[in-house]
Amino acid sequence: MSIAIRLAGASLLVLAASHQAYAQEAAADEGDAIVVSGQRAQQERAIEIKRDAIGIVDVAAADEIGQLPDRNVAEVIERLPGVGVQYDQGEGRYVAIRGIPSDLNNYTVNGFELGNPDGNTRRLPLDVVSGQLLNRVEVTKAKTADLDGQGIGGTINLVTQTAFDFAEPFVLSANAQVGYQTLNEKTPIRGDASIGGRFGADEQFGVLIGGSYSKRDFQSFGIFPDDWSPFPGAARGGMPTNIKYTDYQLERERIGGVASFDWRASDTTHLWARGLYSKFTENEYRQRFRLDFATAAQREAGTVTLNPDGVSGVSTATEQRSDLRLEYKEKSVLVGMVGGTTETDDWTFDYGLARSHNKVVEPNQLWQFRGNPGTVDFDFSDKLFSAAPRAPLSADAAGFRQYTVQDESGDEYIWTGRLDVTRRLTFGDESWLKVGGKYRATDKDFDSNNTVFSRGGNAATRFTLGQFDLSGADVISRVGGGHDYLITPVIDAERIDAFTADPANAAYFVLDETSSIANATLSDLDLSEKIAAGYAMANLDFGTITVTPGLRVEQTDLTIKGFQLENESDVVPVTAKHKYTNWLPSLVVRIRPNEETVFRFAYTRSVGRPNYSDLTPGGEIAYEQNDDGTFDGSVSLGNPNLKPYVADALDASAEWYFAKGGLLSVGVFAKFIKNPVYTQSYFVLDASYGGRDYAVLSFSQKANGTSADLIGLELAYRQQFDFLPGFLSGFGVEANMALIDSKLKVPGRADPAAFPEQSGLLYGAQLFYQKGPIEASVAYHNTGRALIALGADAAGDQYNDDLRRLDAKASFALTDAIKLFVEAQNLTDEPTRQYQGNRRDWIIQNERYGRTFYAGASVRF
Repeated sequence: MSIAIRLAGASLLVLAASHQAYAQEAAADEGDAIVVSGQRAQQERAIEIKRDAIGIVDVAAADEIGQLPDRNVAEVIERLPGVGVQYDQGEGRYVAIRGIPSDLNNYTVNGFELGNPDGNTRRLPLDVVSGQLLNRVEVTKAKTADLDGQGIGGTINLVTQTAFDFAEPFVLSANAQVGYQTLNEKTPIRGDASIGGRFGADEQFGVLIGGSYSKRDFQSFGIFPDDWSPFPGAARGGMPTNIKYTDYQLERERIGGVASFDWRASDTTHLWARGLYSKFTENEYRQRFRLDFATAAQREAGTVTLNPDGVSGVSTATEQRSDLRLEYKEKSVLVGMVGGTTETDDWTFDYGLARSHNKVVEPNQLWQFRGNPGTVDFDFSDKLFSAAPRAPLSADAAGFRQYTVQDESGDEYIWTGRLDVTRRLTFGDESWLKVGGKYRATDKDFDSNNTVFSRGGNAATRFTLGQFDLSGADVISRVGGGHDYLITPVIDAERIDAFTADPANAAYFVLDETSSIANATLSDLDLSEKIAAGYAMANLDFGTITVTPGLRVEQTDLTIKGFQLENESDVVPVTAKHKYTNWLPSLVVRIRPNEETVFRFAYTRSVGRPNYSDLTPGGEIAYEQNDDGTFDGSVSLGNPNLKPYVADALDASAEWYFAKGGLLSVGVFAKFIKNPVYTQSYFVLDASYGGRDYAVLSFSQKANGTSADLIGLELAYRQQFDFLPGFLSGFGVEANMALIDSKLKVPGRADPAAFPEQSGLLYGAQLFYQKGPIEASVAYHNTGRALIALGADAAGDQYNDDLRRLDAKASFALTDAIKLFVEAQNLTDEPTRQYQGNRRDWIIQNERYGRTFYAGASVRF
């Protein structure tokens, strides 16, 4: 397409800080002595923070009733401009900022790197962390030199609560909710509580502790076709190889806790300690029906017949699979921090030390049965097509094929220390010079085992689902849109688990040594990553103009271990080292011709280190010997010598603060990215590798590409209609929009691709009301379609489709201390949908979760 205008969400502060802190700081109308609190107070405070900021920072936080209608941090910051969220099972998980993939963000808590419990990537699943106990979440898009270089998209910083966030010397608050889910009629629950206060002769000590809990037992239904490709005469231009219907039953639980201790030791010294713990667990039951009706082999054999209408037909010689997966996931983050600030007349010293431990445990079991159901009728008249056997496969005809036992686990330990020194300068009200350093040491290991058992080699050691009465009741997958899909036969979870565990049945399960040894080695890694950073920056106040130049340098020292598997049997430990240095300049210019207008211009450079799985030296080497003594082989390896992504970013914005609580802003930005990572595949003839001569040798390895660029336009508007008469004065509105376009140059592809996870259009709007004891809002957000995975060519690329969410909340204050509230999530029953080949009718996922409603109460004393 022609060069598109790439637009990323008009950066605007949605909520500034926790309600307890800022409600007390709200302004009062001198004539009427009306105290402004709640959403309005937060928005006014947010606008002040934005107006005074050096760079570009957005903030989200809890509101007056204790919580936005969001389950986790990802869903909270989705309401900020330019933020797109990938959903899993109806909950926000991964966050893309300004069109940059989630693994290129930086994630911190109180300024210290949080790390990642999610296996061998750098993208933090933000559904791990509940938002109830946080003071706020900061999203920094244009960074100054005192912030980490990691984060091409931005830095997401979780700020925990302290006793000094509240106006009162003692605070006790609690929030409890119970819900109703329309799809499975279950009742989720969640709640949180905090208690804290300041004590001492001058209230110099502060202690706060808090805990949160949520549990959600729910069900979802999905359809998941695979591998669309052209098919002559097909109305959609092609057909998938199969169709899969799925029934998910899940139980998700989050347990969180925060603690803080503050000591204002003197007028010049403030010492503190902080802690954050959050654990996410999930028990998953997945029953899946798969029907292979249009594979390449079936097409070549002529068993797939398309009717003249191009949308319907029949397939013979088909294969059906019935799968059952039982999976447990446990992910946890634990961070402890100590630090402080000491001031003299002209100097300020900030210092801190943190220790993090992130953990993942993920065992699961999967059983698979197969059979031939005979003739299948398919119909592509609707976007959610259908394909079903004329005679459902019976349990007696479904033969056991495979059983796998997965056991994955990983630990990550991080030490971080930092020191910042600021010297006030003699000119200007806000001029200063700042230098500092930071050191982070990460030790991470990930161990994956996936043992595979296949069926026996003769009739005596083979069995069917019906032979031992292992089937259960049929299930209807209610995907929506008038489509109900029959899942049959169903594998009974309790019966198959007991049958498999019985030693008397061991002969039915034959170990697949080749697959098992590969699964036990290729994903394993053990690494040490040390990053030493130093910086210098200044803030030069010339009155109307403030100039903030800076330079940061980071040296990365990586040692990573893995395993290479040679010819399916020989495991060879391998170790690699890589050291590199990045120089990261920045310059921010802020112009304030008056109190109502602010212009900002920024240049920043940031880095995005490759995922750990891409850096491992491990991989697989397979070969077979020819008659002449040479070999044909293949090599698939990671690449520990990958360079980090490096991005130079330009930002320009204009902001008009036209009224109290009002803002209109427009901004443009561009990012020019070097060293994007892609999978390089090629083959060579007459080559030598590892002491062997190869006639043909194919390679597959991660490599750095040439470049990518991204450009955008931002718009935002916010206004409180307090100038209207009567009850209308309680209304207000805010809206933002981001249009983004990108070009990723991939070697071997004629046309540039989009950047993964980059949505071309992001927009959201909220209508809110606050007057007297009533507070309410209705919020709508759209995350536009985005590339999620590059295929071998454009026809194999995979995309997320548009995701639109409509949520609402309302509260009523019974007293100054007690509020009742209701919330509604996903009112439009929006599914998540994915498609292939940039064709929205080539669907590869459509998953439905239903609507959820909550009612509850909050108290604060």
